[in-house]
Amino acid sequence: MSIIKSQNLRKWECNILNIFKGCIALTAIVLLSSCGTSKNVITWNVELKDSEMPITDKCNPGTKMQSIKSAEKPMLIPADEETESRVRVLGVPCSPDADAQTYDVPISRVKRITYVSDPLEPPSQVEFNELQPLLGCCSERDGIVMFDKFELRGVLGYRGIQEEYYKPGVLTPFKSTFFGFDEGGSTMIIGLEFAGLWNVPFIDKSEKFQLGFITGLWPWDGSMFVPLGLHGRYTFNPHPKPSSDNCNSWYLYGNLGLPLDFQTKAPLFASKIEFQRYFYGLGIGYDWAITCNMDLSFDLGFRAMNLPLPACESCPTTPIDERYPYRYSRALLFRFGLTF
Repeated sequence: MSIIKSQNLRKWECNILNIFKGCIALTAIVLLSSCGTSKNVITWNVELKDSEMPITDKCNPGTKMQSIKSAEKPMLIPADEETESRVRVLGVPCSPDADAQTYDVPISRVKRITYVSDPLEPPSQVEFNELQPLLGCCSERDGIVMFDKFELRGVLGYRGIQEEYYKPGVLTPFKSTFFGFDEGGSTMIIGLEFAGLWNVPFIDKSEKFQLGFITGLWPWDGSMFVPLGLHGRYTFNPHPKPSSDNCNSWYLYGNLGLPLDFQTKAPLFASKIEFQRYFYGLGIGYDWAITCNMDLSFDLGFRAMNLPLPACESCPTTPIDERYPYRYSRALLFRFGLTF
């Protein structure tokens, strides 16, 4: 019995040893296969033409490069009005923990691009049209319908507490409220504005400056005003390059005009400036590109206004253009909305 037990024990030990050897072999195969498919394996090579202005190694600035090796497929940056098409290559990192060095090489400087899929096979040449285009920004900002640019804005403004005033024949003064629409005025104001703009090539051929009109709805001081005025805008980045990582843009705006209404019947033009309706303002804003042809926009600005209030009904001897009290106010405006 002892001999049989000894033989069984040896068979069990042999089985355990064979299983252990199999695990080691399997682990080695997995490790070798993972190394062979690593993204860090150099498979691409961009060969460069000789030039009087050579491309230098970013890891060794004094070294002239004959080619740029990469573990990732190069990408094609489309040409624009200022630069020719370029090939973007992610070169070898300067150290194991560093990021890959980026080279944007004009296609006129590229001799050829090769790819190695199998170390035992010769490299194959890749044409430029086989590279994937790098399109970082599709924003056009070419306007909508008949306009080169169209703005839609909601308005929130702060103009402080307005002075109360007495109207002849009315015993109770009109007092300011924090938020309201009557002729006593309010600290906070809201509104809606639209602006249609066109390019002005004889002033600015770059299409950064545009001029047009502004209108909207202002439910302020006891009337529904419809502003109508001249609106100008300067966009710093109207047409981002397709390869750009920044599709957004800062802009400046300014406007000047008349606040029209159908309640007060005050004249459009008066002989004295204190009895003249008007508004003017300026501000700075930012466009966030949310689609190729639409931006989400925010701006902060200043506006001064002289608005007519409902007329004095018991002042028959007062000249018509002086029969209407006016409220002059200055507001800090926050506008938000869409730009096409």
